[in-house]
Amino acid sequence: MAIQNLFYTGPQYYMAHQVRSGAIDADLLKPLDFHFHMLARSTGEMLFRIIVIALPGILAGYFLFDLQLPATLQTGCLFVIALLLGYLVNFHLEFLLGSIGLVTLEIQSIDWAFHATARFFSGQFVPLWLFPGVLGVLADILPFRSMFSTPLSIYTGVLSGNTITEAIAFQLLWLVILLIVSRWLWGSVQARIVSQGG
Repeated sequence: MAIQNLFYTGPQYYMAHQVRSGAIDADLLKPLDFHFHMLARSTGEMLFRIIVIALPGILAGYFLFDLQLPATLQTGCLFVIALLLGYLVNFHLEFLLGSIGLVTLEIQSIDWAFHATARFFSGQFVPLWLFPGVLGVLADILPFRSMFSTPLSIYTGVLSGNTITEAIAFQLLWLVILLIVSRWLWGSVQARIVSQGG
C-alpha cells in the first residue's frame, strides 16, 4: 500500500485538466521541456507522499506489526533502485495516457482500464509466479511487473544474485522503450491540441 501511494501521482489528470480548461497553453509557453515539467511535478508529489503517507505507515508497521527490513544493506539498496525504476516506468506509462488524453479530451474510462490492467499484471494483488499459462507469459513480458513485483521480490528475498540483475535490466529496457515512445507521442500530439476553455 505504501508503494501504491508513491506511484499513482496522476500526470494524466493534470494534462487532461489543462486541456479542458484551456490552461495548457501556459504550460507550453514555459521555457522548459513539458515532459520534464510533468516528471518534476510527479516526483514532487511522490516525495510529499513518502513523507506524509508512506513513512508513517512503514514506521507503524515496523513498531506495531513486526515489519521486517531487507536482510542486508545491499538488498535494501537494490530494492530502492528497483523502486525508483518502477516509479519511472509507471510515470512514463501515465504520461503516455495523458498524451492520449490531449487528443481524446476525456480519459476516465481509458484510465480505469489502464489501472485495472496495471494492478493485475504488476503483482500488486497476486504474486506473478501464481499466474498460469498465457497470463504468466504476459506478466513476464509486460512492463507492469517493474512497478510492484520486482521491488517487492527483491525486498522479500524472492530474487537474489543474477535474477536481481536480470530484473533490473528488464526495468531499464522498458524505461528506455517508454521514454522513446513518450517523446515521440508527445511530439505528435502537441500539434493537435485543442483547448476547450480559455
